[in-house]
Amino acid sequence: MKEHIGQVFTPLKWAEWLIHKWNIFDAWLDGAHICDPTAGQGAFPFAMLHIASQKGVTITPERLSRLTLIERLPTHLEQFRENVKREFGVDFPISQIFCQDIITEIHERKYDILVGNPPWANFGDLPTAYKARLKPFFLAEGLVPDRQKTLLGSSRTDIAALVLKVSLGRLLKKNGVGYFYLPTSLFFGDGAHSGFRNYGARGSHNGVDYRRDFAVDTVYEFTSTEVFEGVGTSYCCAKFAVDTRQEFPVSYFRELDSEWVEHIALPLKNPTDPWRIVQDLDDLNTNTMPDIRLSPEQKPRQGVNTCGANRVFIFGDKPPHLPDQFLYPLATKEIWRQNTSLPCKWILLPYDPQTGKPLTWDEIGRWDTLKTYLQNAQEVLKSRKGTLLRSAINRGTWWALLGVGTYAFAPFKVIWQAYGKSDFTPIVLSSVKGQMWQGNQAMHAFIPCWTEMDAQRIKTALENPEIPILLKQLNGAGKCNWAQPGKIKKILACSRR
Repeated sequence: MKEHIGQVFTPLKWAEWLIHKWNIFDAWLDGAHICDPTAGQGAFPFAMLHIASQKGVTITPERLSRLTLIERLPTHLEQFRENVKREFGVDFPISQIFCQDIITEIHERKYDILVGNPPWANFGDLPTAYKARLKPFFLAEGLVPDRQKTLLGSSRTDIAALVLKVSLGRLLKKNGVGYFYLPTSLFFGDGAHSGFRNYGARGSHNGVDYRRDFAVDTVYEFTSTEVFEGVGTSYCCAKFAVDTRQEFPVSYFRELDSEWVEHIALPLKNPTDPWRIVQDLDDLNTNTMPDIRLSPEQKPRQGVNTCGANRVFIFGDKPPHLPDQFLYPLATKEIWRQNTSLPCKWILLPYDPQTGKPLTWDEIGRWDTLKTYLQNAQEVLKSRKGTLLRSAINRGTWWALLGVGTYAFAPFKVIWQAYGKSDFTPIVLSSVKGQMWQGNQAMHAFIPCWTEMDAQRIKTALENPEIPILLKQLNGAGKCNWAQPGKIKKILACSRR
């Protein structure tokens, strides 16, 4: 398999930066054995040789024997050897290069230091065949709770989490350390990365697996410097140590005006919870958090997801040729910016509002214009991807959407902007001529309510100023996970401890 999965190559400048930051070069000169387990074209070993050349340090066979590259794609390794030969006049030893998939193949050697930049890609976005190969490894490392959740594609766990667990557990000598560039979602992602934050990997001794503790020692989060050009993901570099239990708080440095400002990080409540970042422990006061009582039907939800078919389901003007009862006002930023309750967009939901289920094709046939419209979009709708949606399509309900249930048709919604914001402003939306407002995919989240009094009660409680403070501590300001349903649910649960 030759897919370039989640490749984010490290520029030489930033490979050297990480090496200098953690004194890895000095450790190498002192005899440490160093390995990059997902080497790509070998930026980190190349950087070590480049630093040696600049410092006038002789690149000896013995020193080369303590640098190792592991990489899936042979073309990358060949390119590395060519680059080393051209730049330094050295034949990098074949014995130190391994064309392996570090996840699925056994690597027998152990190292003092790991360094690198694992691939960044969510499990759900991996090629189908590779997903099938990786499922047992995600399960074995405790990154997903059960096989069914993996099969459904509900896990948004990043492959970087799996690479880290495998590498830390299998490749390091006792009390070894690792230094990596990583997506910050490993520390701040909600449910998807709680399995990474159990701080345990699978070690192996004489063919017997055992739990091997690891700990995050220090993190540096980049907020303005562009280490990886064109990458929208938030990222950091972090130091890990094995054979030690995770302790909190963790030293956490955040970039501010080209300086590193020290903070501390610790989990929201339970050890596997997302981290919160504060200046000091005095900032952890949450005694004034509201205790918001919700029924089981009122868990926070995300908006309707068309799964890539916005052009079919979403309209700028209400289309007169489609039946009114299936057209719903769609929340947009204008509601908050202009303080208006007039819809700017509409969404088509061919659903029964009483059951929250898609209409049958026979039911759709009662409205000729609706049937014709959907038939004309059939090819687009059937080509949509996603495990849950494909299941509906395979059952013949190819006009289905995600994020629709009876909750979507509750007469009131306490709704807020959940994506890319740094303010938290919940509002109550009811209906437009009897049609309930809908949230737009990950842009909005809401709590469904069945009475206006209950909606106003919840809105008032959510307006507590401690909530946006805590959201910012959870490192979501301006990011895609600012106030997503899982995060709000965790905050509300935290208030009831």
